[in-house]
Amino acid sequence: MKIIVAGGTGFIGQHVCQILIENQHDVIVLSRNPAQARAHSNQKVSFVDWNALTHEIEQNIEGAEAYINLAGAPIADARWTPARKQTLLDSRVVTTRRLVEAIERLTVKPKILINASGIGFYGAADNVSMNESSLQGQGFLAELCQQWEHEANQATNQGVRVILLRLGMVLGSDGGALSKMVTPFKIFAGGPIAPGTQTVSWIHIHDLARLIIWLLETQTVLGPVNAVAPHSVTMQEFCKTLGKALERPSWLPVPGFMLNILLGELSGMLTTGQQVEPQKITHEGFTFTYPTLEPALSSLFQKTPTTVGSKND
Repeated sequence: MKIIVAGGTGFIGQHVCQILIENQHDVIVLSRNPAQARAHSNQKVSFVDWNALTHEIEQNIEGAEAYINLAGAPIADARWTPARKQTLLDSRVVTTRRLVEAIERLTVKPKILINASGIGFYGAADNVSMNESSLQGQGFLAELCQQWEHEANQATNQGVRVILLRLGMVLGSDGGALSKMVTPFKIFAGGPIAPGTQTVSWIHIHDLARLIIWLLETQTVLGPVNAVAPHSVTMQEFCKTLGKALERPSWLPVPGFMLNILLGELSGMLTTGQQVEPQKITHEGFTFTYPTLEPALSSLFQKTPTTVGSKND
């Protein structure tokens, strides 16, 4: 299958491209700097020049059966100033709009668009279990996700099956939120973010990549999909398990007021949580290699081998 990937050079995108290649797909990555991306890639992918905020896709991308859109500036890399919020919005909403417009111009439309979103759609709710039918919550992230998904859904007008991939915390040793949490643990200063009772809904990067392959193949699934493991944990449990995997203590809680001083509105994303269930995919038969947290973290930091497959390996 010929597959177009936006955001293919990021933390998640690199893992997804790798498993696509291992499953014998032809992968074309859209990049603002294809020459640089090509020089830093050891994967058998092609690169096409594209900056969604400035111009259309310049090369012919006819014939792709699937589009995967993982593009977006990192949510937690900087304070949510008005300018940063606009960057977060534009890098998701405008990019997705331009991608759908590119699909509209194609003679032959792709069969599927898998578009990233986030469980931030549901807002903060630790005490209520949420699934794909739950309503949109409140706050900046919820509004961002709603606008993001709205743009992706326009592709349904072209007969495209649209998947809205609502990501939880993606666990990988080479990027994402987890790589930032590891540093204080390594210097014996790790601990939970207060209050510690907030729910962390997470997914192992290996399972996320497998899930995307499974979604490409499972034609009965469409619309919102919660990309989270079936067993969420509290922040306190998460950090205790992370400390165990790193052979370090988890003893120094990070006060919420300190995060608020340092990060402003962004701190709310860390001090609150969402208890999210992967109801749709489990009902349709997807199984997780890492349904629980301890083996998931152990695989990342204790070199437990993983296997790669197309469905329920």
